[in-house]
Amino acid sequence: MNRTTIAWLVGLATLSPARAQELGTRPPSWEPRVAVAKYLSPVGSLLVNEQPGQPWRSAGQRAELYSRDLLLALPGMQARLETTPRAVELILWGNLPEMSEFHGLQSAVFLHDSRAFDLDFTLQRGRVLVANRKEKGATRVWLRVDGAAFQLTLAEPGDAICLGLHSFWPRGVPFTLSPGPEDVPARTLHFLVVKGRVDLKVNGTQHSLSAPPGPASFRWDSVDGPEAGARNRRSLEAWADLSRKAPPSANGLVEVIDRYAAAVKSKEPRTALFDLLDSAANERQREAVHAAAEFAVFSLAAINDIDRVMQALENPRQAELRKAAVIALRHWIGDAPGRDGRLYQFLMDRLRYSKAQAATVLHMLHSALPAGEPDTYETLIAYLRHEKLAIRTLAWWQLSHLVPEDIAVPYDPAASPEERVRAYTAWKKAIPSGSLPSRKPKNK
Repeated sequence: MNRTTIAWLVGLATLSPARAQELGTRPPSWEPRVAVAKYLSPVGSLLVNEQPGQPWRSAGQRAELYSRDLLLALPGMQARLETTPRAVELILWGNLPEMSEFHGLQSAVFLHDSRAFDLDFTLQRGRVLVANRKEKGATRVWLRVDGAAFQLTLAEPGDAICLGLHSFWPRGVPFTLSPGPEDVPARTLHFLVVKGRVDLKVNGTQHSLSAPPGPASFRWDSVDGPEAGARNRRSLEAWADLSRKAPPSANGLVEVIDRYAAAVKSKEPRTALFDLLDSAANERQREAVHAAAEFAVFSLAAINDIDRVMQALENPRQAELRKAAVIALRHWIGDAPGRDGRLYQFLMDRLRYSKAQAATVLHMLHSALPAGEPDTYETLIAYLRHEKLAIRTLAWWQLSHLVPEDIAVPYDPAASPEERVRAYTAWKKAIPSGSLPSRKPKNK
């Protein structure tokens, strides 16, 4: 065990029950639960969770939506709702990596009962579109995110703005079981006016935004706060363009989403996702396996079924499931403070990982190993021989993202021990101890 590994294992302690809770992610219990909106999309596009511990359910078309309930659009899906009385349209707009360069996956919000605003909501994660649907006049929106609040005024009917909230652990931030106030995921919130004009007020300062080619863009993050002013954009960026169709490369994902939407009309959402996982095992084409695995695993993480996601990470037969599980878990622990600790405890309590094994998993999900240190590569290469398939998979995923493709050595975490030893030996030769990866010189 080298000094990098020792450094982050030192000081691990038992996680207290209080730290295992997701604090601050739900509206307080004293807030009234009242109908504040109507659901407009087909059945299956929106999931509703009234309180922790209750199963997710699909919202029926034209169903009333209530304040305090967690509303969720799964990755790659869209769900439209409209305030009661009709004033604002809110579209929850889930994403998949093949569909958009936006970094988030699912879209999740809480609605609040408000007399002062046409729409009052918390954007918990992901991307939404907000549009003025009044017959005349401006709409006023109160937007909350963890750590900030914003007042939006959409000047005229039809005016619209896209919001994208992404939360993540920055590279180099280690996993700790004794987190302080600063040990929380970083959060970035992007505003982009899609149509018309929007006035944005934050921290007492008002900014006037207008659709491209004007000052359309604004950014806030949890480290530096709001930008000094709006940024000009010549055209609408693809991540905020709802009219843009999915590229042909995402056709397989679109088909999988359509299958899920049809199934969830008569099945509980988790059951429909389990069926997709089963179908992935029977697909013959890699593209079909990838599509079913990615949507199902990402969606199971979105509804907090970490048991099934870990099963995917430990699946010895399907590399596509393991790859999807790595990405899903990285997003999941970055979506809210304390989730990394919850996963650590889950690994020990439910899957019988040792403390060191569980910490290793979380450390690599954090991407805590610095890219510019030789010890990073020595540690990751050593983990290619680890007894746990999950740890071998995470080590391989990290190496494949850090090492130039022209010197990377093919490796299968689920291969036989003999094959893994041969790959390990080749990796040690490609990146000797004490060195950094470098590209092969071009032939002259």
